Amino acid sequence: MTIRSGVYRIKNSKSGTYFDNSEKNREVIHGWDSRPGSGNQEWEVRQQNDNSYTLRNVSSRRWAHASGNRDGSRVKAEDTEREASHWDICDAGDNNYHIYLKGTREVIDLDMGKDENGTSINIWGKTDARQQKWKFDKVRDIDGGHCDDRRDVPGPQQPLPQPGGGGGGGGGGGGAGRYQGACPAGRYWIRNAHSGTALDLSGSNSNDGAAVIGYQVTQGNNQQWELEPGVQGYRIRNIATGTHLSLRSGERPDAGTLLTGNNSNTAEWDVQGTQDGYTLHLAGTNFVLDLAQGSAENGAKICLWTNNNQNNQRWLLIRA
Repeated sequence: MTIRSGVYRIKNSKSGTYFDNSEKNREVIHGWDSRPGSGNQEWEVRQQNDNSYTLRNVSSRRWAHASGNRDGSRVKAEDTEREASHWDICDAGDNNYHIYLKGTREVIDLDMGKDENGTSINIWGKTDARQQKWKFDKVRDIDGGHCDDRRDVPGPQQPLPQPGGGGGGGGGGGGAGRYQGACPAGRYWIRNAHSGTALDLSGSNSNDGAAVIGYQVTQGNNQQWELEPGVQGYRIRNIATGTHLSLRSGERPDAGTLLTGNNSNTAEWDVQGTQDGYTLHLAGTNFVLDLAQGSAENGAKICLWTNNNQNNQRWLLIRA
């Protein structure tokens, strides 16, 4: 059976562990226990015109790439697509597949089929060993999953009031707006492109000033956000509480200012970029949404910072 383009988790048939892009070293691809919802274990599998495939990690936006074409060459994650980033995926029976380096008889192999976290993944001459067979568990369609799919752009809506003029930026008078950013309005999970962690309203706290943090993906409603058109950007509303991503009431935007959930102070965010990563600019300022120090730890601070074009300031918007 042919694999269709889509987002998949790729599971080793012997160990039961998954094809995982390390958070600590983005060049490393290894075997790891299942982490449902983690972008490190989700791969955009795209069929090319020559029927080969590319495997691109959802979190790091890097391609699976063979470092050589001999037995034992490591499979790594590279930030540019190359010839050695193209693979032939062939049916191996019982819903298993071999993943061949294009034009060779070398396949992706989990070292000795070990189930320990961190087990290396290499290429090796094809045998019938189960550590060379992989299952593709589909997560979603590519075109339907990221915000670049504009089939879901909402139709006409009732005019929205202009946000208040507090410290959240984008304030001003009273007219309605129909802002359209690089990503259409709608409901999303928002994940950091560097860490793979989610933008999370801590504890689903509906109080003004509740902490917004980086947290492992749970797919809870407190990690879902609605992008609502304003005048200079989107208002980003949390699905669990109805509060908006903003600053504390009366606080002025500055480098290091923490982001919170708020009822009374509604910011607008100018969304720019592509599905490889969006930058969320606080409207009317020079600051962007930033995962402090790119930390993948639960509870990591989310703040404003001057735009430096680093991955911890880029966000993946995935339709919820």
